[in-house]
Amino acid sequence: MKELVDFIARTLADEPEEIEVHAAEDRVIELRLAPEDVGKIIGRRGKTAKAIRTLLAASGEGWDVDIAGHGEDDEYEDDDDADVEADDDVEDDEDDRE
Repeated sequence: MKELVDFIARTLADEPEEIEVHAAEDRVIELRLAPEDVGKIIGRRGKTAKAIRTLLAASGEGWDVDIAGHGEDDEYEDDDDADVEADDDVEDDEDDRE
């Protein structure tokens, strides 16, 4: 399955040399690629990603795929901190109303 996802991603990407594919023990294939190529792999309204997941499901082995651009994991960690701060602001606003 890893080879299938690798082939599809390299065929669609503008920067195929940036692609990394790892198969995790929990039957999730982690696909990392250049941030500019993420949209191409996901496709309009997620149709390409859904097609990849459909192919994986057809194997009957329960595989899934996780798609992200290089460096996006760091951005998500920063976003988590921002969400906590935003939640604190909402709580402060609610206290002001009382």
